[in-house]
Amino acid sequence: MLDAFAPLDAFPPFDDALREDLASLRQPWVRDIAWLLHAPDMATLDYAGRPTLAELGLEEPQRRRTWLRQQEDQGERFQQRRLIRRSQRLGIYHETLWQWILDHAPRTRLLAHNVALRESRQTLGELDLLYASRGTESSPAEANRGCHDLLTFHAELAIKFFLGLPEGPGDDRNAARWIGIGSFDSLAIKCHRLASHQLPRGRSPAAERQRQRLGATGALRQRIIMPGCLYHPWDQRLPLPRLANAKAEQGLWCHWQDWPSLIRSLPEGARGHRLTKPHWLAPPATEPMPLAMLDRELAHSFSVPGGPAHLLLILPDDRRCRLFVVRDDWPLALPLPPRSASPSAH
Repeated sequence: MLDAFAPLDAFPPFDDALREDLASLRQPWVRDIAWLLHAPDMATLDYAGRPTLAELGLEEPQRRRTWLRQQEDQGERFQQRRLIRRSQRLGIYHETLWQWILDHAPRTRLLAHNVALRESRQTLGELDLLYASRGTESSPAEANRGCHDLLTFHAELAIKFFLGLPEGPGDDRNAARWIGIGSFDSLAIKCHRLASHQLPRGRSPAAERQRQRLGATGALRQRIIMPGCLYHPWDQRLPLPRLANAKAEQGLWCHWQDWPSLIRSLPEGARGHRLTKPHWLAPPATEPMPLAMLDRELAHSFSVPGGPAHLLLILPDDRRCRLFVVRDDWPLALPLPPRSASPSAH
């Protein structure tokens, strides 16, 4: 393998547990749920991350795979839930997936989602999720005694795909250098907003009234659920930003003009998928394309105005790598870092 593609050497093989979970699944939304059950959080903040498999009651592999197969029979109900939001945005789709998980997993119960907070007729914002969990210690008999024995959680959600820049604000580990495709968001901005604005709303008097209305008493626990991927330039590996989880999924990005050099660096037999929104999460169930076919498809896409291409490259040894191919003038702008760089909870 050529040095120009050296970052791929650090990427692990396809996760065996996820591979087995996906093996019998055909519906894209259920495959995306399977991916979410394993996806690491992107950032390490002062709040807990996504619910663990044990907290969901899905830690035992056979039980989890049986549960996933059961969801495949619920496609019509899931699509009805999606239609309520009338949006094709990836973030809304991600929210809907987690609503479904928490409403159907063995040890959790969805209490409410998109909970509007109001004070004196003024809208303060909303809470993404309120859910109850038995916790990993309680028995089924204890859980049957009702909501008072359940743990109550407020979770804020995000799914993010940030591309790293070799140069930008601050030093080489500044999270403001990892920006979104639209050039208006960054890892620094999102973490700051989650920890300094969105999570504190969950402890406001307005939020407390909403919890009481739902019968969710007792101590409130809070979480940030933010999976996604951090993309290095295709020909160099950047230091991970200080806010990043060392286990976060990582990929590559390149400008369209560098795509020919990149594919020449791949070993013979490499293949790929072009990922289509909103199914940017799990690998597709379809067969990947030979690189020659993928190259022709991208050449057509980049010959007309449009957005970037999100790919999943697969090597002959089954190692996998996400890749964003962006237009040669990207980025058109850099988002400013947040005024307060600290994402710590108050």
